[in-house]
Amino acid sequence: MNYKWEFLELFADNQQLIEVCYLLTGSDKDKSVSSQGLHKFSVGTVTKDLDNIVESDLIQWIEKDTTQDGINLIKLGIENQLNALNNAKKVDFPWLVNTFTVE
Repeated sequence: MNYKWEFLELFADNQQLIEVCYLLTGSDKDKSVSSQGLHKFSVGTVTKDLDNIVESDLIQWIEKDTTQDGINLIKLGIENQLNALNNAKKVDFPWLVNTFTVE
């Protein structure tokens, strides 16, 4: 499973980062699932002033802040969705059955 974090927006009070809007994409073989959300950091998680933060800091902090008992809750949601996709049988839209298109 491969994960890619993207940060869409940052929210700060003076020089203190408070929240991030993120997009996490998980991919496994030929399928991928994305989850977008807003995360408010716990007190003490962010250890740098806003001007000194780099993307790798954000990844480290959000992963630390969203992991409980060794399980990252955002990644778990992505994994569950990918597993559901892998186990689902693809079907046609029912309202398109018995329709035709002109070629």
